[in-house]
Amino acid sequence: MLGNTTEVFPIIAQKVAEAIEAVIGIDVTIMNSDMIRIAGTGIYKDKIGIKIENNTAFGYCLKTGNYYVVEKARESAICKLCERIHDCEEKAEICMPIKRSDIPVGVIGVIAFNDSQRDKIVKNKQKYVNYIQKMAELLEAKFYEVLISKENHLLSLRLNNILNAMEDALLVFNNGGKVLYKNHTLMKLLSELGISNETDFLRHLWHELKQKKMYKTVIENKEIHIKFNDQTYTLIASVFLMSDINNEFIVKLQEIAKFEKKIIKYTQQYQVSVNFDSILSVSENMIDVKETARKASELDSNVLIYGESGTGKELFARAIHNESKRKDNAFIPINCGAIPDELLESELFGHEKGAFTGAINTKIGKFEVADGGTIFLDEISEMPFALQVKLLRVLQEKEICRIGSNETKKIDIRIIAATNANLLMRIYEGSFREDLYYRLNIIPVHIPPLRERHQDIMYLSDFYIHQYNQRFNKKIKKLSKKSEEIFIKYQWPGNVRELQNVLEYAANFEVGEEINEDLIHKRITGYMKQSKENPYVFNNQLDSTNNTLSEDMNSMEKELIAKKMDEYKDLKHKDIVKNVCKDLNISRTTFYRRLKKYDLCIKAETVPDMKQ
Repeated sequence: MLGNTTEVFPIIAQKVAEAIEAVIGIDVTIMNSDMIRIAGTGIYKDKIGIKIENNTAFGYCLKTGNYYVVEKARESAICKLCERIHDCEEKAEICMPIKRSDIPVGVIGVIAFNDSQRDKIVKNKQKYVNYIQKMAELLEAKFYEVLISKENHLLSLRLNNILNAMEDALLVFNNGGKVLYKNHTLMKLLSELGISNETDFLRHLWHELKQKKMYKTVIENKEIHIKFNDQTYTLIASVFLMSDINNEFIVKLQEIAKFEKKIIKYTQQYQVSVNFDSILSVSENMIDVKETARKASELDSNVLIYGESGTGKELFARAIHNESKRKDNAFIPINCGAIPDELLESELFGHEKGAFTGAINTKIGKFEVADGGTIFLDEISEMPFALQVKLLRVLQEKEICRIGSNETKKIDIRIIAATNANLLMRIYEGSFREDLYYRLNIIPVHIPPLRERHQDIMYLSDFYIHQYNQRFNKKIKKLSKKSEEIFIKYQWPGNVRELQNVLEYAANFEVGEEINEDLIHKRITGYMKQSKENPYVFNNQLDSTNNTLSEDMNSMEKELIAKKMDEYKDLKHKDIVKNVCKDLNISRTTFYRRLKKYDLCIKAETVPDMKQ
């Protein structure tokens, strides 16, 4: 049974367990059909090889072939039968059977050991169940894929041994004349005959066999004459049919040696089908942005996409790629803010085996994978400062070097970066390189927030209502008038993503033909109380000005100082100065110099004339 007679399955199972834990963030364990743990993460990693009791959720799952979710440990019917119920430390768990031909042969378990993890399981139960089920199917399929591959490999070795035992040159044709196999002895034979262009020679050999219809029956020790490059080559050939179904046959020319096997690796590339028509909008400012992005897709310069969270930056990046000359090659997205700093360099550039602790294999980086295509660096503002230097070199030299290697490799990639931060402010703060900014910001694309696209608010609302009608079998026609008013006045800090969230919630619970404002209020609170300076509304306008970097820096510095003084406006003069200087990490002299430079005052007081 699965995992009982081979060392392959535990190795694959451990990789799957680690993959699930990396996504869900909860410990994972995998049992075989004998209830022996063969893989695990976290606390289970040191407990591999231990057999567990049958009267558990795992045993139930293995026995019935059904998945089981324990939302509250020790309270479910299964838990009450467990021998460890009184000293169990588990809070919740998901058990998923691994099947082969509908027969359970193992179990994947995701175990929560604290309330936070339990809440994640309860909240995302169906998503986790679906995901773990897919991983169980993948595990079973991958295991048998490896076994079949090993069997095929052994079969190939046996065939090579047979061919190597023969002394004559050997090749295999199909009925179309394609050479399916040829051995080293054949090549040696052709070399001894002074034939450098083996392909053309074998093509002439095929035509000779076809002309004399030698491939239709068994021929032994037949003399044949092949005219090639103004010479006639006389060989003794034997022809043996391999298969009546496939019409393949072996041609023995002289002696045989080792048969060369070619391994073809197939890679399947998944790309989301997104183009500019997929980005829905009727607002004029958004249509202008789409037109700018469309023009960018016709070019090959780097693109920097600005936009708040939820505005669709990756959609724009994919559309630019899919309508560019690179569309037939890879689109590789990387979220610079989602990968730990110490791993991001390896993820982008790759590493050689032994380059650092844990580098047990050579890893190809995303830049190499994207060669010929596009790499999308989301949240570029979060890239570690030290790594920005290496990215700058990629942009300048068009080459990369894996960690632990001295060998550089030329690559041909287009970089599309995206940010929801003000990069000029980051430059001013010293966390983002100015030279990198100019390398990335060749073609800026500014996606306006939803609050600046009033037409889109209603247009997208109608679109999503129709979509959720089909999904939830509802007959909602539109928003109520008051709901429309709320939508228009609301600032939408989460942009289109938040709009979808609100509408999906409302569509689930609405029973009438119009979405009532009460449902909207439950998801949008305090919209009427939002101040004119909404905390979610940050100013990226500086990025789109035609000012010089120095002018933009001055403008930002002035705005920053003014805001800081406003924060402490209720304090005394000296306390305002003290707190602002502390927050901005500047001296009092510098502070007063900036007040004079920007014509700012503290509580309408005159700015002291500081000496330069």
